Amino acid sequence: MLGGLYVATSFPNRDQVNAALRFAAGAPDSDSVACVTGALLGAAHGAEALPIDLISRHELAWVLDTLARDLVTELIDSASSDGFDG
Repeated sequence: MLGGLYVATSFPNRDQVNAALRFAAGAPDSDSVACVTGALLGAAHGAEALPIDLISRHELAWVLDTLARDLVTELIDSASSDGFDG
């Protein structure tokens, strides 16, 4: 977990996502480090910033993307309505 956090903060820009994932893949526990790195950078920059060839390997990637977009919509809608009428 800390390795992924380190990589994500070392490559914080959207145009550095591929470099960050390549760097994470070279870590001793590369599966975990790359997973956390991708999750953090995907959350920060959106799924569109992640390499399509990596995303397309995951069988249910579209389901996760849909759920994430629905969650963001719900959070935005609940934040815009404060529950007070006046």
